[in-house]
Amino acid sequence: MKRAVLLSLVDQALNSAFNLLLNLAFIAFATPDEFGRFAFLLAGSFFAASAQNALIVMPLNYLLPGREREDADAALSMLTSANLALLLLVLPASFGLAAVIGADLSLSLAAIAYFGTLMIREYVRNLMVVKGSVHLTLIYDAIALAATVAFALAFWQVLPPATATLAALSAGNGMSFVCCRFDLKTDFGSFPSHISAYRGVWKDTRWALQGALQNEVMARSHVFLVERMRDAAALGMLNAGRVGVSPLLLVGTAWCRVARPRMVEELARGEISAVLRLLRSGMAIIAAAAILYGLFLWLAWPYIDAYAFRDRYGDMAGTLVCWWLYALVVGQTSVMAALMEARRKFRVLAIVGFVGAVVAPLLVFGLLSVGLDASVAALGLAGVAFLEFLIFGALTMRDLWPASADPRRKGGAS
Repeated sequence: MKRAVLLSLVDQALNSAFNLLLNLAFIAFATPDEFGRFAFLLAGSFFAASAQNALIVMPLNYLLPGREREDADAALSMLTSANLALLLLVLPASFGLAAVIGADLSLSLAAIAYFGTLMIREYVRNLMVVKGSVHLTLIYDAIALAATVAFALAFWQVLPPATATLAALSAGNGMSFVCCRFDLKTDFGSFPSHISAYRGVWKDTRWALQGALQNEVMARSHVFLVERMRDAAALGMLNAGRVGVSPLLLVGTAWCRVARPRMVEELARGEISAVLRLLRSGMAIIAAAAILYGLFLWLAWPYIDAYAFRDRYGDMAGTLVCWWLYALVVGQTSVMAALMEARRKFRVLAIVGFVGAVVAPLLVFGLLSVGLDASVAALGLAGVAFLEFLIFGALTMRDLWPASADPRRKGGAS
């Protein structure tokens, strides 16, 4: 477990560093308006990835671990077909998002390619983790990122910034899949029967999907509101601050990706104390990462402001502080939510997410309507996330703490 967590953190650090440098390069050499258009399309891709996580990745975590090989292979083949069906739905949606911002043909095609290759890459990455091959994930990502850099240097010379970046990301994702083939148990001939079989999984994933999409509405509704109520340049400046804390936001993702399957196994064995130790370790990792990263930003701020923002984005210090607080709270909430997911409390997650999805955009809308700076949207989102953290923590204490104190009681996935 410790080795897997370490490798996952290294992998996430690699992705975080790459995304940070890519976005900083974009911010430094493109206008806020161009960055705002790019951020708008990326926000849409996060919605697609969240839907995939709920519908496909979540079942991977509990249909494969601990099963007989034949049963696990059958489940994997079914989920591979389901992932293909989801991909076919995502592609036209990506074209529609490009049309909203008035994208030309080249940017629209780049967006479609990025959304499609992202769905494939994320599916393979998560499958590697579930099967215990975290080291392969590191290789897979290293190839994708190296290829993306090479393609970006070439495309940037002949294409507009947003188009060049999305095209390079698409090419890198495709290259990694070609170089690191992983057995997905693909069986296109059984596609109809697989989709029919997926109905048995839907009873859980429908709640996970609702919760995931609600979480995305809560976390990213500000993107669409700022773009509509202000303009793409204002969105670019707001998202530039989020870029500064993006590595911190991904630490929780790395921990949850590895810890969630382990939690499922420990719950199945009734080892509640082990589950709670995992929970505490995740919260400690998030807190330590936030403190260290905050210290780094404080020390490096003069250089970041001078060489990344280059006087194009105004005073960004306050915006970064707001996003740092948001990243800390969301990281802690994601740890608590991972345990709820491991216990298959999807309905509770969906209900809490629904409340957050209603409150967050209304709060951001209100802040923007009274003329406040767009950066305060991050504080509003942090407040909503903190309320979710309190709710998940109360439910966990109610259900699992008594069971950990009494070995005869079990608080599993019921």
